[in-house]
Amino acid sequence: MFAIGNEELVNKPVVGKTIECPQCDGTHEVKYGEEILKDGTKIPCDLISYYKCEEKTYLCGVNGKSIL
Repeated sequence: MFAIGNEELVNKPVVGKTIECPQCDGTHEVKYGEEILKDGTKIPCDLISYYKCEEKTYLCGVNGKSIL
């Protein structure tokens, strides 16, 4: 389980386009979740930010803010 409060996110930096990976020390592209609208179309949403390292996916941001 993972929990983070709004007060913890306030002072965190904004998630960038890339992330320095704590697993491999490489750089990975940050990807974002999608919001599904009532008509079924999908739009990018910064509520969840993630990156992939090798075959695994890691959470790196919530609501546009870095959690690393």
